[in-house]
Amino acid sequence: MTKKAKGFTLIELMIVVAIIGILAAIAIPNFLRYQLRSKFSELKTNVEAIYKSEEALRQSERVLCAGAPTGVFVAFTQAVPAGAPTAQKIVWADADRVLASAIDWQVQGATYGQYQVATAAPPAGQVPCGAGLGAFGGAMSVSAVSDIDGDATNATVGLWQPLRVAATGAVGTAAPALPLTGNMTVCGAAAQPGTIGDGQVTNCSADNVF
Repeated sequence: MTKKAKGFTLIELMIVVAIIGILAAIAIPNFLRYQLRSKFSELKTNVEAIYKSEEALRQSERVLCAGAPTGVFVAFTQAVPAGAPTAQKIVWADADRVLASAIDWQVQGATYGQYQVATAAPPAGQVPCGAGLGAFGGAMSVSAVSDIDGDATNATVGLWQPLRVAATGAVGTAAPALPLTGNMTVCGAAAQPGTIGDGQVTNCSADNVF
């Protein structure tokens, strides 16, 4: 008496393959979106790092150059790193690193984002320091853009810090408009929206890829 051979039928194998295909169709796009979100988080982290460096500079007695004022923020005259955002990281040139280190912002390696700082409410008799450093001011905005999903539309992260009247807490000088902008769906404009607090790092873009 011979034993009957056992195994999977063709129908069973086709069902298993179909299930694997469905799971892959769901999992792979989610994994790719997770990767993009992970890369994009760099922008928020670096914008917050710039803000902390600028705030430390404002609260210190450090003088950036001869004749420069203290107790204020300082702008960048250019976006760093130089170049155009793409789906690939931008390599930092030596001049970019020098500019970042001027405010004690330490950057390691290339970045997906491009960053810039703007100021308002300049003090009287300020002396520009040059080397990529712009105007001093009591109000500041920081922004970053990137195109990590390669759709030719830059996503924007922003932060605003107005100059407030100490006695009342009211805005004395509004933070300047974001110096770098791409998609601004969430924020509505480059000026600080009323729904976004001072010094709050905000993703201004609505991108369905993320």
